[in-house]
This record gives sequence, structure tokens and C-alpha cells, in this order.
Amino acid sequence: MISWKINIEFNWLAAMNPRTIIKSTERNVAIKITLSGRVQGIGLRPAVARRACELRLAGSICNTTAGIELLIEGPENVVHNFERDLETYLPEETVIDQKITETTALRGLKRFDIIEKQTSGPLAARVPPDLVVCLECLAELADPANHRFDYAFTSCTHCGPRYSLLHSLPYERDQTGMSRFELCARCESEYTSPIDRRFHAQTIACPDCGPRVWSTSATGEIRGFGTVAIRNTARALQLGEVAGLKGLGGYQLLVDATSESAVQQLRTRKQRPGKPLAVMVTDLAAARKLAEVNDAEAAALTSPAGPIVLLQARNDSAIAGNVNPGLNTLGVMLPTTPLHWLLLQQCDFPLVVTSANREGEPLYFQDRGQSEALNGLADCWLEHDRPIERPIDDSVVRWMAGQLVTIRLARGLAPLALDLEHPRPAIALGGHQKAAIALNNGAQAVLAPHVGDLGNLAACERYEAQLASLKQLYGFATSDFICDTHPDYYTSNRATQTGSRVERVQHHHAHIVAGMLEQGWLDRQVLGVAFDGTGWGDDQTIWGGEFLFSSASHYTRVGHFRPFCLPGGEAAVREPYRIAVSLLAEAVGPEAALRAGFKAELAKPILQIVNSISLSPLTSSVGRLFDGVASLVLGITHSEFEGQAAMLLEASCDRAEAGSYEMPLLQGTPIQLDWRLCLSAILRDREAGVSPGVIAMRFHRGLARGTAQLCRQFAHLPVVLGGGVFQNRCLVELLVEELQQNDQPVGLPGRIPPNDGGLAAGQLAVATARFRQEGGDACV
Repeated sequence: MISWKINIEFNWLAAMNPRTIIKSTERNVAIKITLSGRVQGIGLRPAVARRACELRLAGSICNTTAGIELLIEGPENVVHNFERDLETYLPEETVIDQKITETTALRGLKRFDIIEKQTSGPLAARVPPDLVVCLECLAELADPANHRFDYAFTSCTHCGPRYSLLHSLPYERDQTGMSRFELCARCESEYTSPIDRRFHAQTIACPDCGPRVWSTSATGEIRGFGTVAIRNTARALQLGEVAGLKGLGGYQLLVDATSESAVQQLRTRKQRPGKPLAVMVTDLAAARKLAEVNDAEAAALTSPAGPIVLLQARNDSAIAGNVNPGLNTLGVMLPTTPLHWLLLQQCDFPLVVTSANREGEPLYFQDRGQSEALNGLADCWLEHDRPIERPIDDSVVRWMAGQLVTIRLARGLAPLALDLEHPRPAIALGGHQKAAIALNNGAQAVLAPHVGDLGNLAACERYEAQLASLKQLYGFATSDFICDTHPDYYTSNRATQTGSRVERVQHHHAHIVAGMLEQGWLDRQVLGVAFDGTGWGDDQTIWGGEFLFSSASHYTRVGHFRPFCLPGGEAAVREPYRIAVSLLAEAVGPEAALRAGFKAELAKPILQIVNSISLSPLTSSVGRLFDGVASLVLGITHSEFEGQAAMLLEASCDRAEAGSYEMPLLQGTPIQLDWRLCLSAILRDREAGVSPGVIAMRFHRGLARGTAQLCRQFAHLPVVLGGGVFQNRCLVELLVEELQQNDQPVGLPGRIPPNDGGLAAGQLAVATARFRQEGGDACV
């Protein structure tokens, strides 16, 4: 145990509230309380210390790898009341997974101490997530009389970096990147004062002793420090330049979100021609000028997690059209750090804030001098010397069907605790796109932050670095591995090269079990509806429109969308006109496909290969069905990013349209949902001049009704939705309406992303269930 400690004497409290100090003649007792869960990095120890001193109880409290260890001595009745009421005065962010109380020997303690304790072994305490700057700290930033006026690294027990700053737990200053900054006398006084709101705040700092900020040119020439640096950067943004900024979890690029030319310059440098960009504004009022914001969305925007929230964009906002081209949604967030807030105070416009990398590359977080990849991205840089120990991107959430759904699990939301118990260490490696890792170290299970697509060497290297970092943080030595059944995923190949035991989990079963885990339904049988772009099927075809009779350990494919050909395989994802031609050729014939409006030089080669299994593999993918329909309805021939065509189709929907296209069931084993009548009706409406918005809505409604019709064949089962297609708010809400008529319980996505970012959570849950079912002897 480290000798350094904070001693909290009772005399300060006597002056503050003498009525709480009561002499007692009762016999003294001592208890030990152990708390596990989300109990570190949220100001729990100071809160408990204050309450103990109010009651004149002696003892100590410390962080451990298990969570919190609390010793209390004092009069029996007072100790009993303290233990009974403990949870009522803990910080509201506290989540207690387990509380153990036991009697212990009296030590005759005379004071209450907050102590540091070194422990080892698997980590049981939850790793605290990063928290956005709080209102109290913002008030100090804006107060010229305050010591921290305009200081870019202000934080307290309720806000600031946590996960991104951690070396390891227990959560103590010397275990974080702040260990290099020695406290000045003023900060030391605040840190040790029980009546100060920074009492035991591990990230405490001020202009005299903390990190500093400076601005540089594109080539690294220093232009100014502190407030001058921030003003320099704001001036560059006003001039339409691209500014780079070292954020909380990595480097970012910023431009004026109202300037089409500035946004285009950013897109050119990032090599991101069409993917939507997120916007940062000063406060909720500013967000309402850009988008429609309901109460739940407002709560998400202003929450301590501070994610990007996908909102319904206003038509009359000043946002440049190329921020979210063709879409009716806009990603909005509030300032995540004091540095962002200070910069926005110098700008009278919203800012595009996006990761400082070229498309497909991982998030850069090491000092800029260590990475040539950042060269040429920005015209100027806003730098600082607070280290980033663990890179992390911004989280993204969307409100749909009455609840908040995580699209990207990252800053503020990750690591996410999973309600899984497993007797041996296991790591689930996820998929190939939107990769994220889930793990169980024997003491807890978590879904780790988003890494990204594993399409190049740099991304795979980042994935490996994150895996090693997580193993260090959570105390792994050896473990079993769990991966997808796809033979060509990087993660699947990596698992087989470890020399450890490996369990493979089918892609769509993992999606459904992730949803079962979300709902707490791991002990039930469900009808899983898994709609996505790509997943390796048991028959070696590409699945993606699946109805699975599922338990946590096993599944049977009871239904799927009628398979169709994918001309050119992966090329069809980038060129959705290929899918449209293939669908039309099967639904209404090759001649109709040629008159559908596609150029003959595009359509004819597709018709020549559409019947070749080697050149046009079969798929049941609803994601690819969306691509083909979007191409036919909106004239999209090429996609600039995964899911673009489907997003544009959703955005075009005329929500007032009540009609739908028919998708009948083809009875058999398994049942098929037939899209051919739908495609022929779309072609007729298109030739009749029906608007794209009406056609798009009829397709969405027809898809929802067809899906609900198949679910009705299994009306005794609850329905669980999984897969990236269920990021589509229009489809989800229509499907929920239809399923309510079936009187079937519906498990909607929530904290675990429905896309491949949640895949590892499902993989881990499947492996856990199999391990238990097979008596613990089988390979996990």
C-alpha cells in the first residue's frame, strides 16, 4: 500500500455543520464494504468521505482492481445507518454491480483517509468513460475573475478525460497521463480539501501547473500560446481554412460548417467525397437552429457522454449542403472539452468536427511529429501537451421507435459493461467492418470502443494495438478467442494464428444474440430478424436477410429473403446499378432491365454475367436489396461509402404516403420472402412518373409488412432485431407498428450497436452460453 494519503480530519466539519457532530456512548463496530461496477473516476470516494466525516465516522476508502474498498468504524447505530443509506449519497453516475458488506476488527482509527492501494489480477472495476466538460467548469472558463478563466484543460470530479487518459486502474493520478504534471500549491489545496468540488479530482490542473495549448503553422512553426493560439485558430477558420486540433481522444479537422468551399476543401484532403460530417455547436439553443430536437435527443446532447446525435435537419439552417449531401439528418454534438468550447466562443458559426485522417485510415492520436500521415491535412494546428493514452472516436446515437440507439460506441459510452459471467478469460474479435472487441477476463465482461473497418494495414495495426492495450488494462495473461465464421476476415484469420482455443460464431446469430443480451433475454428462445449487408452463411452464400429461431447457443434458419445474384461480388457494393439490373432481370426479365434507364454500356455486361455463380454469387442480403432499389429509384450508379444508397433512399421517403408494395411469402423450409412483385411494381410506378419519395416510402412500408407477415408465422416468439439495416429509423418504426399488430414483443437495438460494432458482444454471449451448456469442458 502506498504511504501517501489524504487525511480528512473532523474539525473542518465541526465549523461547517456542528449539528452533525454528536458524541455517542454506543459500542463501536467496524465494517468493510466492497463495491464493484462503475465506481471509479466519478467522484465516489470524495462523496463517501464527506458523508463519513459528517457522521464523524473513521476509516478509509480506496480504489482497487475490484472496484472500491471502504472501511468504516464508529458507533454501531451510526455505522448501520451509513451502510444502509450508502447508495443515496453516491454520485448519480454510480452503477453498483455488487455490494459486499462484512464485519471486521476494530483498529481504533481516529480519522477518515482516502488512500491509494496497489493491487493486481483481473480487473473487476468498470473502466470510467470520458466525460464532456460540465456546466460548472464552463462557468469558470467564462469568468474573468476565476483562476481558470480561458484555461483549456479545466476539469473536476464530474468531467474530463478518463478512459483516454488511463495507463491502468485503480484510477489514481499517477496511473494516468496527468502524472507528468506536478500540482501547484493552489491545486494541491483544492485536491486535498473536502469542501472543494475538485477534492480528489485526478485530472485537476490550472494555468500554473497543467497542460498548455499552442498553435502552429502547417509546417510546425509555433504561432502563439494559450488564448492567442485559440484566437489564431479561430481566425484561420473564419478565413475558410482547415484547422487541425488535438482533441480528447485523437486529432481532429475543423472547418466552418456554413462554408461550402471550406467543407469541400476538407473533403478533398480527407478523401471523403460524400460521407456525412458531424457539426459542433456551442449549446442546445444553437443545435435547435440547425435541427429538430426532441426531449430525449436534447438529453443525449447534454449528457455527460456528449455523443454525436443524429437529428432531423432543418431546411432553413445555414449549414452548407455538402456537409450532409442528399440527407435529411444531421449529426450534431456540443463541445466535448474546454478547448472546443473556447474555440467556438471565438467563432460565430458552427464547426464541422471530424477525425484528422484520410478515409479508411485509423484515428491518429500520437504527437503530430510522430506521424507523417497528418501532413497536408490542415492549414494550421492547435496542439497541446496532455497525452492521449488510448485513442477513441466520438460516439454516435440516433433516436428511433421511442428509444436511443447507439450507432457507434466510443467516447463517453465505452467501454460498455455487459451482463455476462464466464469462468475463463475469453476475447471476441468482432467482424471486419466497424470492428470492436468484446472481452471477459473472469471478473467482468465489456464491449470495447469502436476501432473501424479493417481494410488496410494501418487499420489492422491499430486493431492489434487496441487488443494489446485492452489485455493490459483488464489483466489478461492467456485467453480463448471467438471469431466470425467468415473464412477471409482479418479477425477470423488472426484467431486461428493465436495458438489458443477458438470458437466460431455465425455472423447473424451473433447479431441476434447481441440483441438478446441487450434485452436480458439470453434465457429465452426468440425469432431473430437479422438484416445487414454481408454475412457468411452456413451454405457458403452471402446471407443478410435472415429469420433465425434462436437461443443464446444455437439457431435454425426458418426464413430468409429470396436470394438474388450479386454481379461482380464486392464490386456491386460500390456500383449498386449492378444489383438493380440483376433484380430487374429476375423480376421482370432482361429486356425490362435494359429499358430501366441505365446506360446500355453499363447494363449489358451485367446481364452477361448475372447467371454465373462464380461471377455473381447469391445473396439474401436486405442491405444489398436496399442498394439495388435505391439505384433504380434515385438513379444512383456508384456509392462513395458503405450504406450511402440506402441512406439516400431513407432520406427521400415521403412519410405521408400510406401505400406499400407486396412482398409475399413462399412457403417452404425455410420460408422465403419474395421481393419480385415489389421490384416489378417499382418499375411500373417509375415509368408512370410516380415521385421517388412515394416509391421509396412504399418500398419501406412493404418491406416492414412483409417482414411482419413472416414473423406472424412464429407469433408465440418475441422478435429481436439485429444488423446494420436497423439503423434505418423509417424502417424500424414502420416494422414496430406492424409487429404491434401481431402482439409480439419486440427487442429493439439500444446500447449495443445493431451494426457490426456490436457483433463481438453477441459472439461473446454465444460462446458463454455454449460453454455453460456443454458443461464447461468444450472449447470456448
